[in-house]
Amino acid sequence: MKNKINVVIVGYSTFSWELVAQLRGQIGGRLYFVLPDREQALEASLQENVIAVQGEIIDTEVLDQLDLEHCHVFIASSREDQANVLSALYAKNKGAQHVYARVLETKFTPLLNAVGITPIQTSRMAATFTAISILKPAVAELVSLTAGQFSLEEIQAANYPELVGCRLGHLQGEHLHIIAVAQEGRVWLNYNAIIAPDALLIIIYDQQIEKRLHQELREVAARAAQRLKEHEEGRWKMA
Repeated sequence: MKNKINVVIVGYSTFSWELVAQLRGQIGGRLYFVLPDREQALEASLQENVIAVQGEIIDTEVLDQLDLEHCHVFIASSREDQANVLSALYAKNKGAQHVYARVLETKFTPLLNAVGITPIQTSRMAATFTAISILKPAVAELVSLTAGQFSLEEIQAANYPELVGCRLGHLQGEHLHIIAVAQEGRVWLNYNAIIAPDALLIIIYDQQIEKRLHQELREVAARAAQRLKEHEEGRWKMA
């Protein structure tokens, strides 16, 4: 299930190339990839669903081509901390919604956090996941995007009207489970949380049902709606 968002990734690094490989074809919107070298940009342009742009990541003329005011995610991911910080600050100022900057030096972290930019420290992230893989292998297997049996996904409740009004605790099936609901700036795990039209739902599902996920979600919603109806009818008879 693809999210319809626009993503901008700027800068050359192994991390940026791998990130593009993971995201292309998955976001449902535009994926821009800015690279300083002409040959690198040409190589990137050959990848399906990637809009490659040649230019320096601190060149405002280049950045202004990227429709930053409609950018959902901006990631400055070159090998140079200062360039990443400056590029991220510019994108944030131009209206990008979620901005990330890859930094090796922890001294930049307080500044980035203070202005609403999320710092990415790839070595720390890799070490954290490796530790989880060693200490909690079942958890690592569950959340792995490349090798796990299950997938985690976000869906808009508005795309499934059958879900609206249901209780979170009723939204489970044989191969999927809606585990949390994000609304009003918070994430709820409460069994009795009611799904609002503007809610964002977090689901976990077995990858074997990926092709029929839409159908499975609607079936789960129909069963939840029936349970809610039976509950309300039971309350009415007792009154």
